[in-house]
Amino acid sequence: MKISRLLIPALVSFCFFACTPPEEDVHPKRRSSRADNLQRYMTKAQEVRALAQARSKPLVSGPLIPSGTLKEYLPKTPDHRVSQQIVTQKNTLQAAVREAASRRAGEKASVLLTQFRDDAVQAALSSQSPQELSAKLQDLTAQYSQKLSDFTQEEEAQTWSRPDAEQSRFSRQVLRDGSRRLREGIARDYGSLCAQKAEPVLQKAADDYWLALSSVPTPEDAERELTRVGDEADAAFAAVVEEYGDPLTSFSEADAAALRARLIAAHQEIEAQFEKLYGKEAVLQTRDIFEKYKNGADALVRQPGRLSHKLEQLDALGAAYREQMTALQVRLNGELERKAAAARGMPLAAAK
Repeated sequence: MKISRLLIPALVSFCFFACTPPEEDVHPKRRSSRADNLQRYMTKAQEVRALAQARSKPLVSGPLIPSGTLKEYLPKTPDHRVSQQIVTQKNTLQAAVREAASRRAGEKASVLLTQFRDDAVQAALSSQSPQELSAKLQDLTAQYSQKLSDFTQEEEAQTWSRPDAEQSRFSRQVLRDGSRRLREGIARDYGSLCAQKAEPVLQKAADDYWLALSSVPTPEDAERELTRVGDEADAAFAAVVEEYGDPLTSFSEADAAALRARLIAAHQEIEAQFEKLYGKEAVLQTRDIFEKYKNGADALVRQPGRLSHKLEQLDALGAAYREQMTALQVRLNGELERKAAAARGMPLAAAK
């Protein structure tokens, strides 16, 4: 009975406290200080964990700008060297045709004059009197004047002469010979591989030129067809340059400044991440690494050289920047680990 009297108050007290809800349940808007501290701890822990995860990832995963960005600064002017050669050869051929036509016209006129002279001499020899000679000469003069008039009108009406087969073949051969000089220029401006790949384009242009000359009946047709041949050749050559061209490049001051500004803007984004994760002192440590990258790129674009070489060098500068920035990040992570271990008063290995 004594034990029962002791158990009854204990059971009552247990039931009272067990049935009493926590303070935050009774007063939902009044959280306990313990809950607030726990919430702050959990939030802080999540922030620390997020920062640790961010520091474990490289902030620089590649170059600040792709090397292919340099292609944006290449001249946009189309290269019309193939069609220009066709136009030049067409003009040369037309001049030769006109010269040949003029020479033939002179020869025809000379033949008429010679015939007139011979007929006049024959009239003088066969005339029996001055009156007969005068009459014959008047008649001959009228005949040959009409012939010369008809001949002149015919030549004036013939405003364009189509080249004959021999002239066309010769002009085509001249165009092919000119293609050799074109190849040399293409190799100089775009590289030997591009010149090699452009060879079929140049040969086809010469063949199409020859074919057009063999079929055009009027100057308007000739102009239209040869313009078409030139446009098609330019388009084919542009495709070859796009795929195989390795042009000589020399960027302007404006281009160099624009590229430099893009590098600076990209690095400033990296600086913002470094400051968030490691502090302002870490940002200062990135500056020397970036300056090497920026100055190297600036010197590279200012020097004349093949585009392929510039792309390779810019890629190398970007790779060095990435490696050095990653090494800096590893070092900064190590410093944070040591500081954390020192704050907890334990060796670094034990802290890890």
